[in-house]
Amino acid sequence: MRKLAIRFFNDVPVVVLTVIESIIIFAATMVAKLAFTQIAPLPAAWWRVGFALLFLWVWRKPWKKFTEILPTHARGWLWLAALGISSVFMNTTFYMAIGTLNVGVAVAIEFIGPLAVAVMTGRHWREYVGIIIAVCGIVTLSWSSFASQNRTSLAGLAAILISGVLWGTYIISGRRIALGGRPLDSMTIALTIGFAAQSVFLMLPGINSVIHPQPSATWLHRPWGTPALIALMFCVALCASFLPYIFDLFIMRRTLPSKFSVMQSISPAVATIIGLFFGEVPTVVDIVGIGLIIVAVFITFSSDERAAGEAGAKGAQL
Repeated sequence: MRKLAIRFFNDVPVVVLTVIESIIIFAATMVAKLAFTQIAPLPAAWWRVGFALLFLWVWRKPWKKFTEILPTHARGWLWLAALGISSVFMNTTFYMAIGTLNVGVAVAIEFIGPLAVAVMTGRHWREYVGIIIAVCGIVTLSWSSFASQNRTSLAGLAAILISGVLWGTYIISGRRIALGGRPLDSMTIALTIGFAAQSVFLMLPGINSVIHPQPSATWLHRPWGTPALIALMFCVALCASFLPYIFDLFIMRRTLPSKFSVMQSISPAVATIIGLFFGEVPTVVDIVGIGLIIVAVFITFSSDERAAGEAGAKGAQL
């Protein structure tokens, strides 16, 4: 089975792998969003992060190499904390956002994080043109929220903008951690710190949400409801967090960083298409805004060999 999997990842074209990865990520995200009828977005985010961290601990076994991966100075711990907290709370605010926004719209707006980092670290005209186009796209996508005066939509817009800022923080701290070697092992420790911080606020609501379901829950009140919901969040963490690590390890080995990042520009489009199967029909304004952001990502990263760090796959952030 392992040889078959390795052959699959080595033989299938990287563009096809990227599309498959995006489909898996956003299908799992839509399933998680359906579960919001049973469990609120914030407790759901806590369960997802917890299971993703469990997968990493089982896979990487960091306890066997603490002396090699743990920082020996305060600055190293600060970078780990920045990476873990930004990653965990980025995904938490993303779940808050998709509770009120279409997933395709949220994914597109969130790209403001990588684009902003590209502008701050780049020295090419592409970064500045890209961010201008991206801002136009975000203003276009935000227009319907402001026009409707819908407070929940405005809250979702604020949450996804915060998520984008946290994505940028993740990129900067992740680069620093990667320079020290053993990035996946360091990420495991970082996420442990982030999960601990998240648990201060969400552990009790997360556990309480499955023991005492919210009144609006339907099947969660049934005898099999609690184990079914936990199993569902387990699968979401597997598909939206853990499997993307595997895909990206092989994709990034087989392609240039710039090409990898350009391929990520399909994410908003794939998320929008997946959303159609779950009843999320974009408006014409949404399509225009998403298109502008896709163009912005393509322009910004199409010839930048540093780009993989700026536009890493969404799923691989956790």
